[in-house]
Amino acid sequence: MKNKLEPGIFIEKKILTTPEMAASRFHKSSPRVLSSPTLLTFLQTTCADALEPFLDENEMAVTVKIEMSHLASTPIGMTVTIRAEILRIDGRRIYFRVEALDDMEKIAEGFNDMFIIDEDRFERGLKRKSHKALVES
Repeated sequence: MKNKLEPGIFIEKKILTTPEMAASRFHKSSPRVLSSPTLLTFLQTTCADALEPFLDENEMAVTVKIEMSHLASTPIGMTVTIRAEILRIDGRRIYFRVEALDDMEKIAEGFNDMFIIDEDRFERGLKRKSHKALVES
């Protein structure tokens, strides 16, 4: 991780909502509005985008804890603005405050904790886990 990473770093992204992002896509009794899982993904990936310029070649950022209050529904076709700010850094753990707004109001707020990991070490762990699962089945 590059040393320039510090609290206060802020990122904002705008995303146009599409039918593939609708809650109704996941369950027939859900409305045709932006789904909570999609919104959660937007928050997480925005934080990852903020960290990307600070990562070394073999590093990745993964979410280890995320909290989101989904405050309001967003009709499909509206643009959503995602904001993330680094609150604190504790070694390889990065703490973000996140929020989302649609064209009318704030639709979500919360926190996302990410951890900087070594990609090779992570992949070795996945291979061990997959191999163990195959052997035990």
